[in-house]
Amino acid sequence: MKSIKLSKVEKRILNIIANRGKAVSRLEITQIANVSSRTVTDAVAKLRSKGIPIVSERNGKNAGYSIAKDEFDRNKCVAMLTSQATSMMNNINSLANADLKNWDKRII
Repeated sequence: MKSIKLSKVEKRILNIIANRGKAVSRLEITQIANVSSRTVTDAVAKLRSKGIPIVSERNGKNAGYSIAKDEFDRNKCVAMLTSQATSMMNNINSLANADLKNWDKRII
């Protein structure tokens, strides 16, 4: 098994998420770790890219970040991220194809 090298910030954020026992919000992490919201988002992405199974939930009592407990947790987060990526690609394509010269003439 290959070792995973983490930065100090990544270690701090992972410890907060892993040791909480329940989902922890981005706001809570920023306050505990004394980092920005952007830093939390970037660190979670880096941790995921290093194979750490951090999942996220947007709504309800489980909103926030946690470690996947099983395939169901992981698949639920993968489905949510896939939907988010699809929506983002649709927005990108819409903007890329927008009529820069005549868009205002089409408004009713």
